[in-house]
Amino acid sequence: MDLNESPFKHTKRYRQVISILIKYGFADFVSHTYFSKLVPKNEKWVPTREGQSVFDFTRFERLRLAFEELGTSYIKFGQIASNRPDLLPQGLIDEFEKFQDHVAPIDAELIRTTLQANYKHPLEELFAEINYTPLASASMAQVHRATLITGEQVVLKVQRPDIIDNIEADIYILYNLAGFVEKHFPESKSFQPVGLVRMFERSIMKELNFRSEAANIQRFQRNFAGNEFIYVPTAYPKLCTKHVLCMEYIDGFKVTNLALLTKYGIERSQLALDGINLYFEQVFDHGFFHADPHPGNFFVLPNKKVCFIDFGMMGTIIEKDKILLGDMMLALARRDSKTLIKVLQEFAGGEIQNLSDLEYDIMDFFEEYPDKSLDEIEPTEVMDGLNRMFFTYKIKVPQNLLLLLKALVMIEGVGLFLDPKYNIIKNMEPYVERLIARKYEPKKLLRNVYETYMDFAETFVALPKDIRDIMQKLKAGKVYFDVESPSIDRFNHDFSTVANRIAFSIVVAAMILGSALIIHADIPPHYQNVPVLGVVAFVIAAFFAIRLLLAISRHGKL
Repeated sequence: MDLNESPFKHTKRYRQVISILIKYGFADFVSHTYFSKLVPKNEKWVPTREGQSVFDFTRFERLRLAFEELGTSYIKFGQIASNRPDLLPQGLIDEFEKFQDHVAPIDAELIRTTLQANYKHPLEELFAEINYTPLASASMAQVHRATLITGEQVVLKVQRPDIIDNIEADIYILYNLAGFVEKHFPESKSFQPVGLVRMFERSIMKELNFRSEAANIQRFQRNFAGNEFIYVPTAYPKLCTKHVLCMEYIDGFKVTNLALLTKYGIERSQLALDGINLYFEQVFDHGFFHADPHPGNFFVLPNKKVCFIDFGMMGTIIEKDKILLGDMMLALARRDSKTLIKVLQEFAGGEIQNLSDLEYDIMDFFEEYPDKSLDEIEPTEVMDGLNRMFFTYKIKVPQNLLLLLKALVMIEGVGLFLDPKYNIIKNMEPYVERLIARKYEPKKLLRNVYETYMDFAETFVALPKDIRDIMQKLKAGKVYFDVESPSIDRFNHDFSTVANRIAFSIVVAAMILGSALIIHADIPPHYQNVPVLGVVAFVIAAFFAIRLLLAISRHGKL
């Protein structure tokens, strides 16, 4: 993304963005002079929605409504940003989670043209039939059922034409808006607007590459090879391109279809246990998990197997973060405040501002459930409480771990739908305990000791050379120290101010002395027998002297 382009290259889109922001009552933001040349000249600054004042909605609701009207890029940005409870307030996250991603379907002829543009061979040589009536239509892609020339039933996920150009333009605008917000609204820096846009750019560009989704399906399939409880659809890599995904059609039904669950004799509580155990296996054993496990992506087959679909959004979690997650879950389950604080410190890199306040908040957090058993605690409430702490104390949790925590809330919702007594934290405990046990396996401990020894040995071998290099630089006078300290910065500022005032005082004194000498020497020209240059110089010196005295009185003692 070239951020050095002229902001006027996307003037038309800027005007659309500004118009919609104004419509939803953000005139205070867009009226800044930075956007003055882009604000529509005849725009009526009337903040209404369908005849109702937008100020009847909260600011977070208005932002969500504006993003929905702005379209695909902004909807996706909101959805991705909602995965960062450490940066955004819970109220805004709740609104972003309400986004609806359903749009009018694309014309059949345009879909056919798009498919043909992505394949070297005529469609008739690849597919026996393509149903151009979509199974689903979203802002980024449309899904169609098809039959391969070899007879297999498949679905084709076809990316909307020109969507990449539109998204790239919107990313450019988002970067400029985020930079403007950080510069002119200092209170927004804690939300890291530019960082959120950068995260969005990485995420959506990966999601737009359907070859990446095909690779995710193949990896997921390898991870569960031989597992009798799950069915993983087949991807057809030779028919997958950057803009078209071809995968096996799944003849199943959503996990929320209670009538079909009953018809096929599937016991709901057992399905909740088996299905979510498969999810825990993804997280704790494979370290590669489905990051969007809402009920629409959670299918059941007539043979009672579970099947996940839509592999566009996947997450990974490394062993170190798995262990931290395990420690956190056990601390929550056992109401162990000390361990929870240690985990949060690990996430924050060892430093948490207002640590004592955090300790009190955690104590209060656990005190909310003093008489409740683990089965009675709502995991969603626990996750919301954690998210509030992440945001309040600016605890930067790894992005994939936040994605996982959100996914766990989704999967817990599926479990509760199937079995109201289901408790995700309780059922997670065996996996967490097994993970913690792996941490202390003799083989792993020996490997850690060996790695520590090798690090020490490398450091010991390199030490003489490092010391020699330092000594040579000291002798040559080439050692530099870069010290940063707020007190030093303040001292430099104060010292600079004092130096400027002294220099200014010397100039004023010189002007007064010079004007006195001119008057004393009676140097022409004259006005009423008084030297004009001397009087003018004296007036200017007096003006500067008064300004100096006022500055000193405002910022320091006389």
